[in-house]
Amino acid sequence: PTFTENGSAVSLFSGASVSTVEAGPSVKSLALTVSDVGDGSNEILYIDGTAVALTNGNSVTTATNGMDVSVSVSGGTATITIDKTAGISSAATQTLIDGLTYQDTSENPSTASRVVTLTSIQDTGGTSNGGVDTTSLSIGATVTVVAVKE
Repeated sequence: PTFTENGSAVSLFSGASVSTVEAGPSVKSLALTVSDVGDGSNEILYIDGTAVALTNGNSVTTATNGMDVSVSVSGGTATITIDKTAGISSAATQTLIDGLTYQDTSENPSTASRVVTLTSIQDTGGTSNGGVDTTSLSIGATVTVVAVKE
């Protein structure tokens, strides 16, 4: 996607497919990163109906599913963890991923491309009896940022 200064947030993913494999568990955690974050609180991911500024230490609860979101920023990369102990359904997780959008509200945004990468997903199934509840991912979307000359 391409985000243009002063424009609307751009969609990052579409057609997500999420499954816990076994019947019963729900999705309790997602993790993602955003590279080349440099515009402070002007850089925003919309997650589950809530604006989340990509600033170190930011923590919010989302409006739609009550997910806890925490942000840490180090070396220009934001790491975002989205979780809910009780979990949400696979369908709700698909909707959450397909609803992720990016916006930079700076009047002079850095034009470095931002790479948003889904890095892991965890379900509530646990690890007893040889179960696997966490999967590492590397599914990315590169956002081209265009500044507007005035």
